[in-house]
Amino acid sequence: MDMEFYNVDIMARVMISLLLIAAICLCGCTQKEEEKAAVYTDPGYPNTYFAHPVLGWYLNKTADVYETQGESAAFLFYSSDPLLSTHEGTLKLKIRTIENDQEDLEILRGLGIDILTVSADGTTIVCYAPVSSLQDLGKLDFVKDVSSEKQE
Repeated sequence: MDMEFYNVDIMARVMISLLLIAAICLCGCTQKEEEKAAVYTDPGYPNTYFAHPVLGWYLNKTADVYETQGESAAFLFYSSDPLLSTHEGTLKLKIRTIENDQEDLEILRGLGIDILTVSADGTTIVCYAPVSSLQDLGKLDFVKDVSSEKQE
């Protein structure tokens, strides 16, 4: 009788072990994959690099990379130039406008742009802008030109 009880006990332990192993495997298979590192692939020189003349070539290329490869890749491309200034995922830019108009500042803020300084005449704005705002920035009528700010 003891041997029969012993066999049942061993079988129960084996079954519990198999169930635990299966549960561990299932948990391992359903775990969320870790976020992949941003990768930037240079597509060459498409015409979109000149889509918005007020942005210039480098910012147009950053906007194109954003549209085709996503925000992480665009930021990676932009920040690959160590001389350009960035802050917490945003680009430090200088925006020159046609005239001094407070409504223009509100439009820029609406694009998620963090305005740092405005010149005395109100036509030069230094700011931090998200990559996602570049194309919209290039389409604004009151923007004369946009340039990247260098590291200080």
